[in-house]
Amino acid sequence: MALSEDQIALLRLLLAGDTYERVAAVLGIEADEVKARAHAAAAALTDEPSAEFPLEAVNSRLAELEGAADPYPPPAVPHPRPTVAMTPLSRRWAMWLAAVGAVVIVAVVALLVVSGGAEEDGGSNPIPDREDIVPVRMSPVAGSRASGTIAIVRAGDQPAVDLALRGLQPSGAGETYVLWFVGSGNRALPVAFQPVRRDRRLTGRAPIPSAASSLLPSFETAELTLAGRRQAAAALQRAGQSGALPQPVGTAVLRGTLP
Repeated sequence: MALSEDQIALLRLLLAGDTYERVAAVLGIEADEVKARAHAAAAALTDEPSAEFPLEAVNSRLAELEGAADPYPPPAVPHPRPTVAMTPLSRRWAMWLAAVGAVVIVAVVALLVVSGGAEEDGGSNPIPDREDIVPVRMSPVAGSRASGTIAIVRAGDQPAVDLALRGLQPSGAGETYVLWFVGSGNRALPVAFQPVRRDRRLTGRAPIPSAASSLLPSFETAELTLAGRRQAAAALQRAGQSGALPQPVGTAVLRGTLP
């Protein structure tokens, strides 16, 4: 029997250096459950070998994990937290998040520093041919009078987001609007950083880092917030250090459901 997507993600985490305890902390389950899933994946490799996961290497890693304590255990939780049931989609998202979170954050930060987060076109530049266009209607939040749409597009192999939002409050000194794609656990990918001027519009195109492409189907909502630049930068810095995507920061202004 071939490995499932969950099993592939789990083996990649373990072979990359993660432990049962750290994967369990991400998924919100017991380390023994992670261990059982890892051994089930190893058993699947016995029936159907994989070039990416040599059985000898997998068994060696599992033996190593079970013969030594975790040198970097997850931080202790001072109070018990309720167990939250996770769907197969949210479990897969959590695994991929743990596996590529640091790479995605580094790519996002680099892209935003270089490009400013979005290329403003004022809606007048010609639109190149696209392979796919998925519009998302954005609805006002908490009394906001803003409106508009975003469109997830793919030009060649590069995914991007086109912004067409209006009625926004002009951003003040030290403020910026941030568009987030939000998924399970309120973890989010920051897609665009852009101020809003007197025309009260937010337009342009924000490229999405290629490293984040595999995560896109797992995000559930798009959320536009107005945040302090320092606040947003600090959130990204903490995320880069922890290797996990941040939670949205700032005041929510618009929100839409992703397909």
